[in-house]
Amino acid sequence: MRLIDGTPEEIAEFLRLTEGGRSAEAEEPDAADLESAAEPAGGKLDWDRIAQFVQGRARSNDIARRVTSFLRGALELGDVEIGPGASERTTDGLTDYVMVHDAGVRRFGAVAYVQAKNGGLTLRLTRQDVSGMNVSGIQFRDVRPGHQYVVNCQLRDDESVATALKLVSTALAKVRA
Repeated sequence: MRLIDGTPEEIAEFLRLTEGGRSAEAEEPDAADLESAAEPAGGKLDWDRIAQFVQGRARSNDIARRVTSFLRGALELGDVEIGPGASERTTDGLTDYVMVHDAGVRRFGAVAYVQAKNGGLTLRLTRQDVSGMNVSGIQFRDVRPGHQYVVNCQLRDDESVATALKLVSTALAKVRA
């Protein structure tokens, strides 16, 4: 059983975001697995905070597992930082997504935004960036010309997580060039 502490409004928002909560028999994501991943430049990443963030916002434990698997893989690419964004609209002050940044000097925004809620991933890639790649499972956003965040990839299974990591590697190479 999971106890929820908060005001009635906070509890209602939690239930709305998690569609009434999850089954007690569902598997918890293994935060200990995250501790073996590379740490970002500039300090130790608070894995417990990231795992709690993903688990608290994911619609299911399966989504949480795929999102944390993606984040682990992104860190293993090297010189990468991850973390949720800040928001004034939520009670905890955080957005519903985790950003993946190049750990170097930030001349650009995040290379990827992954929605902890549903495993949706938006990447700093255009149609031209992926035109020569042999990838499946991507969609293109209908955005204004010149927009840099055109490619989406839903983290539906292990194959799509591998595809997403290939795409993140391409986006990192693009901002590092």
